Amino acid sequence: MKFTWKSVRYPVQVSFYAGLVLLAAAVSLTSAGADTPGMSIFPEKASDAQPAPAADTPAEEGLNLDIGRLDRSGRAPDGVQAQPRELPPTPPNMGPPAGRPQRLDIRVNVPRERNPIAELESAPLLPLPEGVTLGENDVLAKSAVTEIPKGEGYEATVSANSQGKLILLGRQKYGENGEPLLDDDGNPVMIPMHRGMEVKEGEILGVQYNQAAHARRTAAERELEVAKKEAGKQLEVEVAEASKNVALMEYKRAVNSNKRVPNSISEDEIWQKRFEWYRGQKSEDKARYDLEIAALAVDVKEAAIAVADADLEERLIRSPLSGQVDDIFKNKGEWLREGDNVLHVLRLDKINITADFDSEVVTPSMIQGKAVTVYVTKAGLDEPQKLEGVITYARPVLMMNRFVAYAEVKNTHIDGGWVLLPGMRVNLIVHKDKDADPAEFAEKQE
Repeated sequence: MKFTWKSVRYPVQVSFYAGLVLLAAAVSLTSAGADTPGMSIFPEKASDAQPAPAADTPAEEGLNLDIGRLDRSGRAPDGVQAQPRELPPTPPNMGPPAGRPQRLDIRVNVPRERNPIAELESAPLLPLPEGVTLGENDVLAKSAVTEIPKGEGYEATVSANSQGKLILLGRQKYGENGEPLLDDDGNPVMIPMHRGMEVKEGEILGVQYNQAAHARRTAAERELEVAKKEAGKQLEVEVAEASKNVALMEYKRAVNSNKRVPNSISEDEIWQKRFEWYRGQKSEDKARYDLEIAALAVDVKEAAIAVADADLEERLIRSPLSGQVDDIFKNKGEWLREGDNVLHVLRLDKINITADFDSEVVTPSMIQGKAVTVYVTKAGLDEPQKLEGVITYARPVLMMNRFVAYAEVKNTHIDGGWVLLPGMRVNLIVHKDKDADPAEFAEKQE
């Protein structure tokens, strides 16, 4: 007899019986492993039958980290259960019970609003230099930090005006007579660029090369030469004028001959002579007109030269202000696109100072436009340096009874370096009884 199992016909019955078999196997394994803690797949409940630790055994602090000696039930191989970690009791209504894991509220990269008052207050109080005292009408800022002045003319990022290869990068070199030095190709001779290099406003700092622009400049020069020759060509005018004079003489001769001997020259011939004279006049007029057009063509070609020069000028990278090179973004030999940043230039002859004041001691209106004295103490200076300035703006917004004011100070050089540097903490004293003109300290570069 031959039997064939066809599970396709009885899917429900097969699944039901298979489930019964698996359930029976699980119950069997559970009951069989009840006396074997190491084989139990379920967490074991605490029981009074478990051996307790000896009374003279000191309780260990923390969790037993000898994980290699513990089985899955938490007992050591020798049958001694590991000491649990002692947790402090939890006060009522203060969180989950002891021994239960707690959920930590951790937030990463949570943005917060910038508070300049809090930032200034967090800085430690800077003591006054030795020998400096406050007058009766003087107010000392709790914290004063230098920064680059806000506004046009104090820092600039120099960008490329067009696309092209950066063939030169540096500071233009001048001769003994103060004239810029040029190489054989007409490009300026450059001193290699480096950070900290002092530059002047309008000075060439880089040159971009573009073959098409140079070719257009060369073509415009050749066309200008041709136009000048055409404008200076008087030969056609002279020939036309001579032809006109000859035609006029022949016409007069024919008329005089008819006067002496009537009908000696036919009427048609006289009209022909007269036409030749008229054509000579128009030829002269045309030659003079062509000469005027040639002169205008010279102006057009000169304008084309100016356009080509402007195109080449756009490929010259110039410094927009006098200062020092703070950063270099591109190197010689790199290809630049329009708008690519090349250099960053800083002007440090004037510095802004952000100061923090107590509104219970002084108000913004009391220090607006008042003169200030700044004392600078830093490495390399034998004694504190004294600089003068003015409060250009006292912000009329209070935060925790404090407000921020801004002062502008003229910087100075000592031993080849600036005394004030952005980010430096200084002592700033406001003289409430002394006015100052902000224009004296805020004048722009010439």
